[in-house]
Amino acid sequence: MKQKIKTILQTLMAVTVILFFGGIWYTVSAEKDEALHAKQELEIEEVVETLEKITTYTRPDFERENNQTFIDSVGACVNYIYNTTTDIYPVNLEILLAQAALESGWGNSRFALEGKNLFGVRTYDLREPHMLPSNNPKKWGVRVYMHECDSVQHYIDILNNGSAYEKYRELRDNDVTDSLQYVETLGAYASDKNYFGKIKSIIKKLRDEYDIPILK
Repeated sequence: MKQKIKTILQTLMAVTVILFFGGIWYTVSAEKDEALHAKQELEIEEVVETLEKITTYTRPDFERENNQTFIDSVGACVNYIYNTTTDIYPVNLEILLAQAALESGWGNSRFALEGKNLFGVRTYDLREPHMLPSNNPKKWGVRVYMHECDSVQHYIDILNNGSAYEKYRELRDNDVTDSLQYVETLGAYASDKNYFGKIKSIIKKLRDEYDIPILK
């Protein structure tokens, strides 16, 4: 009889242990499932938000009747890019506008008009669409884009990823807001010894004479 009771007690203990640890496993499993479900919902929300932005923002028409419309058009491209591109780090807007103005002659250079290249970006792969400067020995060309906004996006990519612009990114990461402090990090962009002075002059002109676009 004692042996039978002992067996019953052992069985009950075993069942209790199984139920106890089974309950823990179920709770942990349920929590994992809930966390996974929440993560998936967040990812879906991010995708939906991106799609909504893409459908809300359309690529702007590019106008250059005067300097202000050129500035507005470049700003519209920047706004379009930031709102329709994921994982993109904003760059200094005054620097971007000043370089676009200088490199493209306020949107009126041959490369800007025919090749939609606002920043004088070169390509050394002549299999890519390009234009040749009149004094070029055919070792490189000026890139051609489908739209001016493509040129703006490529410029942003260069500043964000180019090894020559690490100092630029260091200033940005340290939350430097004065555009003039960024100018001398652009040494790799042009060989013109007066380049820094020209960019600074245009930045001051932008501040004094024009309305700088407000990004949304």
